[in-house]
Amino acid sequence: MRKYLKNKKGFSLVEMVLAIAIIVLIGGVIAGICASISNSFVTTYNIDDAADYAMLYARGFENSFLAYSQSKATSGASWKWYIENPKGLGGDVPTLVTELADGSTEAVFTPEFLTKGSSSDSKWAISMFFKYDETNKIIRYRVFLRDNYDNNYVSRYDGSFWMPRFEDCAEQDLVGSSRTVELTGDPLTENTMRTKYGYSPEAWAAISSAEDSGYNDRIVFYWGT
Repeated sequence: MRKYLKNKKGFSLVEMVLAIAIIVLIGGVIAGICASISNSFVTTYNIDDAADYAMLYARGFENSFLAYSQSKATSGASWKWYIENPKGLGGDVPTLVTELADGSTEAVFTPEFLTKGSSSDSKWAISMFFKYDETNKIIRYRVFLRDNYDNNYVSRYDGSFWMPRFEDCAEQDLVGSSRTVELTGDPLTENTMRTKYGYSPEAWAAISSAEDSGYNDRIVFYWGT
C-alpha cells in the first residue's frame, strides 16, 4: 500500500510575526526618509524665498533713498522710509513706503504676490531697521522676514550703501550744505520685535544676537533744513 504524504505549505506563527515586524520596520524607515525630504524641501524653499524678498526690499530702499538724496530738492524737503503693514495680516501686504514732508506716502515696493493659497495673510511678515554712520556716510539696514505660516522661522538680511557726493549735491542746489539723516520710530530690541511686530519668544531667540539699539525702524532724510 502506498502512502501519500501531503506537503505542508504556509508560514508558522513565528514567521508571520517576524515578517510583519520587518515590514513595519521598513515602513518606518521609509516614512522617516520621506518626512526628512519634505522638511528639507520646505527649509530650502523658505531660505530661497526669504532671500529673494529681502533683496527686493533692500534694493527698493537703496534705489529710492539714493534717488531722492542725490536729486535736486527745495529747502525743507524730507523723506521718511518704513514698512507699512509689517505683520502682513488680513490681506494687507508689508509695503515699503516713503512719507513726504506733507505727510503723504508713496509705495516704494508692494509685493502683491506675497499672499499664498486661500489664506488672506502674507507668507512673510517684514520688518526693516536702519542705522546711519555719520563719520563714513554709510546707511546700514537690516531686513527681518518672519514666516506667518510657521511663526518660529525667521530670516535676516543685512546690507549697507555709501552716500556719494552728499554735501556737494546740497551745495549745488543753493540750499547750503545742510542735510540731516535722522533715525525715528522704535529701536531694534526684544520689546519692539515682540510687542510691535508680534514675534514669539522662539522667533525672537532665532535673531536675538541681532539686537542693536543703534538701529531704528524708520529713517528720515531732510534736505536743506
